[in-house]
Amino acid sequence: MSTMNVLTVPPRRVWWLAGGFAVWCSALVVLYALHAIGCAFGWSAGPLRWSLVLVFFAHLAVVGWMWRNFAKARPDHDHGQTGSFLHAAIVWTTIAAFAATVLTFGPPLLLSTCL
Repeated sequence: MSTMNVLTVPPRRVWWLAGGFAVWCSALVVLYALHAIGCAFGWSAGPLRWSLVLVFFAHLAVVGWMWRNFAKARPDHDHGQTGSFLHAAIVWTTIAAFAATVLTFGPPLLLSTCL
């Protein structure tokens, strides 16, 4: 029977895979809630649109900050190839979350606020 050296990655590193899309989910909930509340209470289009834009850019800034931090950081070589792969996966899922945030929440800001 042979023994194998298994390098385990800390769970906190694995959670970062979902970090960018967790921020995307937060943006979805907050933007739609703000939009619904603003329309239900009859806010004028100008302040409602600016509120939506500010919330959008705040979430975009958080995902951008995550992307910058992971892109600058070096892969964790203490965990071998698994650490390097996980680092690359975290960077690319964060990039995907940034793109998803721009593509799904940016264009609706150009539409009319309440019908």
